[in-house]
Amino acid sequence: MPQTDVSLFLAPRATLPQTDRARLTAAVALVCSARGPVTIEQRCERCGGAHGRPRVLEPSAVHVSLSRAGHTVAVAVSLVGQIGVDIESVTAVGRAGFDDVAFNATERTALAAVPVGERDRARARIWTTKEALLKLSGQGLTVDPRELTVGWAGASVLWRWPTSTLDLNRVHVVGFDAGPGLIGTLAVFSAEAPEVELRRDS
Repeated sequence: MPQTDVSLFLAPRATLPQTDRARLTAAVALVCSARGPVTIEQRCERCGGAHGRPRVLEPSAVHVSLSRAGHTVAVAVSLVGQIGVDIESVTAVGRAGFDDVAFNATERTALAAVPVGERDRARARIWTTKEALLKLSGQGLTVDPRELTVGWAGASVLWRWPTSTLDLNRVHVVGFDAGPGLIGTLAVFSAEAPEVELRRDS
């Protein structure tokens, strides 16, 4: 039976980050149950430290990403290419000064045109899109998020990323329901728009 391109797991957030990181191994084992043992390492591409994008060493050709916000953790497993996932609280992005460090002038102008009652959700969608893209790239917030320009027209769309080495024609952005008060976004590197299966744990 064909496997889904991307499996996305949403669960209650653990007290300790390492407990949530263990979910990566469990998720890969579930998705790839017939493909043997699972080995994941987390090593910074810049300094070699035990942080940065997690990499699946076994089984091959599997990619993962993780995000925590509020009381929720999101774990994504991709069988089609690199992936980044991000979830964020709608109220968290509405705090004073956030726009100045997160968005460039083009994005701030676009947000100003969104009705006030919808602005925080649009803001959260744009921000999670940026975070998901930066995670997919492996660079994370070593890149100034204002280098990316993400537009909003009822959904988030990557308009411009001049410093990226990715083939942006192969980057697909998918929004998802992360639960009450949260916004979630996946960024997937694949030839075609991925099929995504969302699984919720109580």
